[in-house]
Amino acid sequence: MHKIDPRIQAAMVTGSAKRTGRELALWLARQGVRVAVHYNDSIKDAQTTLAECNALKPGCVLVQGDLRDADQASRAVETAVKGLGGLQVLVNNVGNYLRKDLFELTPQEWRDQLESNLYTAWWCMRAAAPNMKERGFGRIVNIGYAAGERGTYNRLTVPYHIAKTGLATLTRSAAAALAKSGVTVNTIGVGILSNSVVKPVSPPAGRFAEYADLCNALAFFLAPESDHVSGTQLDVSGGWIPEQIL
Repeated sequence: MHKIDPRIQAAMVTGSAKRTGRELALWLARQGVRVAVHYNDSIKDAQTTLAECNALKPGCVLVQGDLRDADQASRAVETAVKGLGGLQVLVNNVGNYLRKDLFELTPQEWRDQLESNLYTAWWCMRAAAPNMKERGFGRIVNIGYAAGERGTYNRLTVPYHIAKTGLATLTRSAAAALAKSGVTVNTIGVGILSNSVVKPVSPPAGRFAEYADLCNALAFFLAPESDHVSGTQLDVSGGWIPEQIL
């Protein structure tokens, strides 16, 4: 696994109270990075994750906020920057997932899928970028979906896929906008994890992705040798494509 850039001392992982975000936060702490553990409602899970991160790397902090709201996202990032003494890495992991027939979705559900998966990344990126630009270094990693750079058609996950495709556009655009500032922006395209809600009967690679696979992709983006890799999506999918689940 790649060694991360020694300039990386502090990171914020959104939605890191449990599941994927928790594992990414713990991995960063194992690398000697102080982590801002973010949560919205899951305070007990967040406190547990924070304690585990602090056991690995003292100086980690807890950050709360509904990142679907621009003001709360800005305050959450500001709290992380102050609590950690800076911020070199932002991992935009938060995002809800709902499987429901297109014309049975409520307006609230439609908005939540778009806002939690796309808006949150933009609000946090927008808040973190100035701090990174000022210091001439930063790594923004968005958690997307396998094959998210092209249109995906599934009537049970329409707003989710619209959001993830939008995230790919945001990644490429932000990478170009920040390129001269020493800040890279990339996406990890997640395939089917071993604990995913819905899984194909026979995955192409013979197994499902594990959290360690995602951490390996994150390590690549944070390695000093990857400083010219920006605006791209790295799929961790074992050859799986979304059309294999309809």
